[in-house]
Amino acid sequence: MNTSENMFFRIIDIFAHFLLLNVLWVICCIPILTIFPATTALFGVVRRWHTEGTDAGVVYLFFLLFKDNFKKSFIIGIMWLVAGFILYFDLSILMQVDFTGKLFVLILLIFSSVLYLFISIYIFFVFVHYELSVIQSLKNALFLSIGYYLQTILIILIIVGVLTVTYFAPVFLMIVGSVLAFSIYNVFARLSKNQENREIKSRSLRV
Repeated sequence: MNTSENMFFRIIDIFAHFLLLNVLWVICCIPILTIFPATTALFGVVRRWHTEGTDAGVVYLFFLLFKDNFKKSFIIGIMWLVAGFILYFDLSILMQVDFTGKLFVLILLIFSSVLYLFISIYIFFVFVHYELSVIQSLKNALFLSIGYYLQTILIILIIVGVLTVTYFAPVFLMIVGSVLAFSIYNVFARLSKNQENREIKSRSLRV
């Protein structure tokens, strides 16, 4: 078997891994309330792929991470759904009424919505990368989203880009979730590595 054939079968193998992971994620998201545990497992798998390659597996690893992270991710998922509903409800009501100070309240709600979006982007990374409590995970996600705003903007652009490609090429739906998770995890991995290097450098300077 020549090099080109090896490359072809390797590409097919990687595609199959991404396809299977995406299918598992979609199926586990169907009950709605399991979206957070399923997405946490999704990012947990791509985290392992980032360090070990796709040979780390799919099915067993996905369900292992789904089970191990279920409680914490389910709790924060409920909290996040409630928070998102409150923001949406408040904005809907605000658009229908007029009162003194409406602009100020609107600015506060928009700012809160932006923070909500930013934290939503990082919370899954924090879940699979650190062993933290729910509150600590939220605080860390908030710090990362604000402290590394350029990376946050890059992640948002990646999300928009992938969704745009999927809109014009619906066939991409087969792997959009897994590819998107893998792509934006790479951004976070570099961010996390830079953060660790700065901490090491800071400790060495103090010594």
